[in-house]
Amino acid sequence: MTTAARFTARLQARVVLGILLALWLLVAAAQARAQMPEDRWSIDYYKQLADANSPATIPPGTKITLQNWKQYRQFMPYWLQVAYAGNFHFKVGPEPEYTIDVEPTQNYPLPRKWRDDGEKYGSQVRLEQDANGGWIMKGWVAGPPFPHPSGPNHGIQDVYNVWCSFRPFVIHYNTTGFLIDRFGNKTSNNADVTFYQVSHLSEPGMPVDMPYGKGFFYVGRFLVLTPEQSKYTTALQIQPDDPRVVPNNYVFLPSLRRSLRLSSAARCAPINGTDAVNDDNVWNPPNYKAIFIGTKKLLVNVQDPAKAYDPHSYVGIADATPGDFPDWPKAGTGHWELRNMDVVDLEWLPSLGSYCFSHRMFYVDRDTWLIPFAENWDNDQKLWKELWEKYAPMKFHGEITLSMLDGIAASSQFDWQNGHITAGADEMPKIDDEVPGEYKDAASMTSPGSLARIMQ
Repeated sequence: MTTAARFTARLQARVVLGILLALWLLVAAAQARAQMPEDRWSIDYYKQLADANSPATIPPGTKITLQNWKQYRQFMPYWLQVAYAGNFHFKVGPEPEYTIDVEPTQNYPLPRKWRDDGEKYGSQVRLEQDANGGWIMKGWVAGPPFPHPSGPNHGIQDVYNVWCSFRPFVIHYNTTGFLIDRFGNKTSNNADVTFYQVSHLSEPGMPVDMPYGKGFFYVGRFLVLTPEQSKYTTALQIQPDDPRVVPNNYVFLPSLRRSLRLSSAARCAPINGTDAVNDDNVWNPPNYKAIFIGTKKLLVNVQDPAKAYDPHSYVGIADATPGDFPDWPKAGTGHWELRNMDVVDLEWLPSLGSYCFSHRMFYVDRDTWLIPFAENWDNDQKLWKELWEKYAPMKFHGEITLSMLDGIAASSQFDWQNGHITAGADEMPKIDDEVPGEYKDAASMTSPGSLARIMQ
């Protein structure tokens, strides 16, 4: 073989070797990517989660880290898989504070009267379909309206149970909110928050409906304490009893010394520059087609009541730097356990016009009727927003329960695509008789007229 021929042969061999190497890298990348969460919505992400009746489990005492998370992914809500995969700005870091400590599943019973009311009145609750294709709940009195959801309307029954989640008559607390961007910039504010349930009550020794609450379900009152330039700004949100009607929103502006009524029809408008939109707070069940995907066995964090209300218990909140995943509950401030969760896909009804989300994925806790997690996908079928609410067991009239909608220890709403997060750390709530002075006057404090007394 001539020198030129040998050179040509070596060159061809190198080309073939290069092609084979490139093909191997493509196959390896495809295999690796097949094990990572994808960036387009698919129902398969949710169907592949561990079924509640599956014998598969995670032994108590297991510690889940970046090194071993893939073997437990079938027990992880989709967003948690994304956090471990590290495909976005917010991700689980290698530090030990991100370790998931798995403990045995604990029982947190529903408040007794609320549970009993669900069994007492649940048989008279019915669903009626409206002209838009949505479902209207009729006949609800108190307690979870569908204590045993099943059948073709399982999904919308779950959604109504969430919409009617347990609230005490009055709950009051201070909250500190944080806005954190992808560059680590952090701003904070402080607010005084009170919720009143004025109808459909399940309170020992109280009527089901308060006389001043006719036509309304609950009222939220939010008074800004800091920053100074916004102090005394107060929002009042009154949710009608009819689930088809958007809330009545009022705000007191200290600069004008008067209150204004606002429109709540802009469902996709951001709330005061945060990562939440109006419909995150006031979503109406009849506006969605609710598709029940299945009851799954999933990891949920439960916070230690002694540490849950301390901002230092969460990554990047009281820390100097935000960390890889702000508001992540640090290891040792609680635990994670497997809980049965109904996974429901909420799709906006096309007859109602355009909307900001193509899918709203609710993870409904079957024992509490709360949604600790909710994923929102944009209209390009890409993961966009995530709600994560952290709960700790609380006392309610001598009972210990986890089922208190507004008893959140900390919460976060994060924007996966833009690397922005709105986090909140709350103080230990006061309930009913524990609530301070003027807040006990529910008849007055739930009225728009009460806004006129601010700054007097």
